[in-house]
Amino acid sequence: MKSFALAAVALLSVIPGAQAEGEAYRAMVERHAAAQGVPPELVHRVIMRESRYNPRAVHAGNYGMMQIKLQTARGLGYTGTAQGLLDPETNLTYAVKYLAGAYRTAGGNHDRAVSYYAGGYYYAAKRQRLRQANATMTASTEAMPLDLTPVFETKPVRRRHHRR
Repeated sequence: MKSFALAAVALLSVIPGAQAEGEAYRAMVERHAAAQGVPPELVHRVIMRESRYNPRAVHAGNYGMMQIKLQTARGLGYTGTAQGLLDPETNLTYAVKYLAGAYRTAGGNHDRAVSYYAGGYYYAAKRQRLRQANATMTASTEAMPLDLTPVFETKPVRRRHHRR
């Protein structure tokens, strides 16, 4: 994973004027990754995959370095415009938050987290929550004492109406 971060730094160092910008991006990535509990290498990997550190990248409704959709950012609390997602700081704020959800859903697996980030992780998270709820229910019912008291069923009493 560190090779992605090294490749990113190497790429930024050959572009004129990009070295200072690259250091600023690296610092931003470190800060946002730490805030969301995501490995910085994973964030660098997604940025390389999505835009190669191009903060102005726009493709098929995805914006900025991490190519986040406006609707996804809005779901995470963003209230600005699509153009606002081209700001690297704003883009990282919401995209790393989304990546953190994908990372947790993937159980820390980087490859799966990248896949979930790119394709969405709603259904994977939903399945995970259902499995956890089922396991909790199973565990709680196993702990319940079994009541073996006999239950007697009676037939309902039918009243006959007699004509007089």
